Amino acid sequence: MKPYYYIMNVLLIALAIPSIATADLRERVEGALAVTNPNLSVEGITDSPVEGVKEIKLSNGDFLYGSPGSDHLFSGRLLSFTGDSLVDLTEERKREDRAEMLQGLSPGTTITFAANGQEKHEVFVFTDVSCPYCKKFQDHMAEMNDRGITVHYLALPRSGIDTDVANTMARIWCVEDPQTAIDNAFAGKPLSQEVMPCRPPVADQYTMAQNLGVNGTPSVFSEDGRNLGGYMTPDELITAIASTAGIKN
Repeated sequence: MKPYYYIMNVLLIALAIPSIATADLRERVEGALAVTNPNLSVEGITDSPVEGVKEIKLSNGDFLYGSPGSDHLFSGRLLSFTGDSLVDLTEERKREDRAEMLQGLSPGTTITFAANGQEKHEVFVFTDVSCPYCKKFQDHMAEMNDRGITVHYLALPRSGIDTDVANTMARIWCVEDPQTAIDNAFAGKPLSQEVMPCRPPVADQYTMAQNLGVNGTPSVFSEDGRNLGGYMTPDELITAIASTAGIKN
C-alpha cells in the first residue's frame, strides 16, 4: 500500500494540472497580444460551455476561445442548439457583463430621472449634450417618467474627452442640480449653476462606453444589460424593453 503522503502528492499534482495549463494559455495569449494589439490584455480565463474549450475574456469585453496546449484560437460567436433554435452564448455572456457593469455604477455617477410613482422599468442611456437625437430623447423624459421608466444618463462625448463638449458635461455632472443643468443644456441654455469641486465621471464613462462597444448616442441599455438601440419614443422604448427576456412588464 502506498504511503498516505504519496497519494496526497499525486492528487495535488492532478488537481494542479488544469491551472498550470490555463496559466500557460494565458501567457501565450498575452504574449501574442503584446505583439499584435498591445492595447488589449487578458482579463480572465474560465471554462466555456464546450468541454475542453476555455473562454478567454479580453479587456475590451470581447472573447476568444481555445484549448490549453492547442496552437489555435478562434473568435466570434459561440452558438448552442436549443430545440430548433440557436442561442448566442457569447452575446449572453456579454449581456451578463454589461448588466454587472451597469448595476455596479456608484451612486451619484449617473444623472438620474426617476420614475414617477411605481418604477416599472429602468434604463441606462449614454448621452451627449451636443447630440440632436439625445435632445429628442430628453424631450420625452417627462412622459417616460410618468409611464414608470427611470432613466440613468451616462456621459459619452462623441468628440472625445479632451473637447469642449466633454468639459461642458463634466461641469454639468458637478453642479447641485444636474437634472436641471442637463435639461437646460439640451435646450441650448447656458449653465447657470455654480460648479462645485468634484471628480466628474466623464472619462470613466467614456471608457466604459468603449468597453461596451457603444459607437453612437443615445445608446440605451436595459437593466439586465441588453442593448435596446438608439433614439426611441416612449412607446418604442417600452416595446423594446418588453421584448427582452428578464424584464418586468
